[in-house]
Amino acid sequence: MSQNSELSMSRIDVSIPSAIRDTIDRAAALLGQTRTDFLIEAALEKAERIIAEQSLIRLTLHDQELLTKALADEKVSEPGPFLKSLTSEYDERGTQA
Repeated sequence: MSQNSELSMSRIDVSIPSAIRDTIDRAAALLGQTRTDFLIEAALEKAERIIAEQSLIRLTLHDQELLTKALADEKVSEPGPFLKSLTSEYDERGTQA
């Protein structure tokens, strides 16, 4: 089964100046891609980068210092059951490799 028949497809129509289309066509040709493949790849890369950048937590220097102090001052006791189970699972996977 081809990849296209497995994916739900949607259409995006855009109008762009001819000079921009020519530049896109040239870049796509240099990579051995179609215009469509080039545009999809470029748009997806940018969209994923923007989403990742916007997902970052940005702290002021003061907030960074407060967080660092809180983490350094945190009293760490024995790991809980959940953490112990994760450690066990990790160890098991490591021995299977």
